[in-house]
Amino acid sequence: MSPLPNFPSLTPDERVWRLDWFGECAYPGSVRRYAQPSIKVAISPLRCEPNDAEALLQPGGTDHMHQREVWAPVAVLPLLAIGDLWQGGRLIASPSYHAETFRSVQIVPGTTSFVKAGLAVDEKFLIPLHAHPWHRLHTQAYCVAVSLGGGCRLLIPCVEIIRFYFGSSSNLLQRLFSMPLNAEALWSSKSFDSGSRHMHLVLAPGISGASASDVGRMAGDRLAWRSAAGIHISCQKAAASGQVAYPYTGFPFEGETNLAVTGVWLPFGDEPRATFLAYQLRSCSHAFPFRSLSYETSRRNAQGARRPESSRNATGVRHVSEISLRTKTVDDDPSARKSQHSGGFPTKRRFPDLLRKPVWKEKIESLASAEVFLIRSNGSIEQVAFGEPDGSSDAAGIDLATQPEAGPPMHKKPPLPHFVRKTLARIRRETTANGKKDRTIRVIDPKERAVPVFSLAVAVDEDGEVLPELLFSDEAGRVRQRRACFAEVIECGVALRQLAIIEERNAQSAALVVQVREPSIHQLTQSLLKHLSMIVSAVEKDNGRL
Repeated sequence: MSPLPNFPSLTPDERVWRLDWFGECAYPGSVRRYAQPSIKVAISPLRCEPNDAEALLQPGGTDHMHQREVWAPVAVLPLLAIGDLWQGGRLIASPSYHAETFRSVQIVPGTTSFVKAGLAVDEKFLIPLHAHPWHRLHTQAYCVAVSLGGGCRLLIPCVEIIRFYFGSSSNLLQRLFSMPLNAEALWSSKSFDSGSRHMHLVLAPGISGASASDVGRMAGDRLAWRSAAGIHISCQKAAASGQVAYPYTGFPFEGETNLAVTGVWLPFGDEPRATFLAYQLRSCSHAFPFRSLSYETSRRNAQGARRPESSRNATGVRHVSEISLRTKTVDDDPSARKSQHSGGFPTKRRFPDLLRKPVWKEKIESLASAEVFLIRSNGSIEQVAFGEPDGSSDAAGIDLATQPEAGPPMHKKPPLPHFVRKTLARIRRETTANGKKDRTIRVIDPKERAVPVFSLAVAVDEDGEVLPELLFSDEAGRVRQRRACFAEVIECGVALRQLAIIEERNAQSAALVVQVREPSIHQLTQSLLKHLSMIVSAVEKDNGRL
């Protein structure tokens, strides 16, 4: 197995233990130690060899009569799955058991329903204890039953649905369990182009880029939003009525899908293979509500210790193998005085639809340094320095994030930033509407560089104050240089004119498009600095000429 973080409190001794089932959820105050919600985990010691998957499916494969229960913080759910084998607080195997792929499954209200693990239909149990005794302490736990036709059904524990569809990172899961769902907890800015079906997200502080696709699904599909919201609602509803809080929620979509699962076939009455109990979901083919997705992340520095200057250039995400071999997790809450580590752990590709759809991070910080110019009161311009501000942020705890296994190598140029793609689409629509369908537009490199997108200059006045006209401010209040690129309009193979596309000042304004004589950063910079007041009014008018 690939190195993963230790979870010493899961296993009580050095025997091999199997994770049998998930129980109820508890909130701070009812379970000591944790300031976040916790979930009960049922485990039992093995009686067979760890590599004997068939024996593991037999009731005698583990000593289920001496099953134990352990409280685990919900943030560790990305690491936990029914059927996995643990020893000494470390995951040692994830057996495949019976693997099935159910194709063209209909996920609609008429074919799916919530059932409890101990439900009997016509005096026949869906999960009979003689064939599957490992859920016996939690017969009130919820599952989703999916009709497969021909008298067969698929049963999926609701915690597995939550883990699979929303378990891309610890921080995301913790928020879904801890609070009523609100957009501010997931993203600070969202935009969607209905023509290209491109979505752009600025993720909320603390949300990992590994969760961008999951958040994009919630942002673009009301059913996904309802499914995510149902996690906290179901637990709070039970707690308010004095009942045990077994979390439940349904699929984050409706429609057809192919589901790859591992688990066990169970009898139903006289039928030996009527119910497939899924231990783990492995793949779901249903489409995401976007054609492409770009995102930005913003790591907060909330009361945590600042990262040492020497680590500023280090990668923002430490692979879990770097920390797991020398660090144990502790059975306690993460310290608010410590900076948060992000640990990635390898997973199979869960969603084939994303193999066909580009998802990328907008790497603002990778742009080259911007020039700095002094604008004197008499109108003269003087270049004074080079440099672009660099920042850092910290959070507390450890955020476990999935790292899907590497796919085939992609020999493509990095995708263009969102403001460029959006503006190109707008220009193309305007050109078509004007009846000039033979015209095309393409991005070109500036004369000075071999990459198309560049930072604009920083302008300061004689008092040293940075002038805002060439700065971008996002909804979270972060400020940086605006960016730009060049494009040319072509008709019948002939370049008609060249344009500069300049990023908007904020999410409420539009990008500026100006005609230029040539794709020169130097000439564009001089023109912009001489016409700062025009830049503001031009952006507000959604167009301009220099």
